[in-house]
Amino acid sequence: MNDLNALLERAAGPATAPFDAYADLTRAQRALSRTRRRRRALGLAGVAAAGVVGVGIERFSGQGDLATDRTAASDPTVPTATPAPPDVTAGPYTFPALPDGWEVQSARPQVVTIAPVGFPDQQPLSFLGKLVIGYDQNPPSGEKVQRDGRTFWVNDGGDTAIVSARTRPGEPDGEVTVQFPTAAFSTDDMITFLAGVHVGPGAEPALG
Repeated sequence: MNDLNALLERAAGPATAPFDAYADLTRAQRALSRTRRRRRALGLAGVAAAGVVGVGIERFSGQGDLATDRTAASDPTVPTATPAPPDVTAGPYTFPALPDGWEVQSARPQVVTIAPVGFPDQQPLSFLGKLVIGYDQNPPSGEKVQRDGRTFWVNDGGDTAIVSARTRPGEPDGEVTVQFPTAAFSTDDMITFLAGVHVGPGAEPALG
């Protein structure tokens, strides 16, 4: 019987180590604590990443608004500023764009004659009812009008009026004039027009 017991003990091998439940519980709690810390860290990182993405979206949205504004600005239905028409050069004179329906009839060193298109009087040295730019060396006279630091003289003859001014530095010395029909243009418009007239070196003074 004792031999049988000995054989059974040898067959069963050495006894297992005693089970320590407290130690296993401690290890499990530590593992759970580490898992929770990792999860909290991942959660904070996720919030931070979401914040970065949110900032990116906000900035992109802002740029999108600007792009929308640019699209609206380039929208052909939005009115844009009309560029000023180019100046006209006739002979030695350069002046603002002609009124609609008017054309240069003649350009001479002394005068430029401008008339309505199809005007019955086609004689370039006949000035009645026409717009005439001239240059002479007579002293200006008439009612003085100051405009943008420059002096203009106005002579109103009823149906026809003349506005004159001294030429600019660097232009031929003398006075530049514009004669116009008062039924077609106002004195204020003609002062503005004459302010844009430039006299070139080829101008010659008219007699009288």
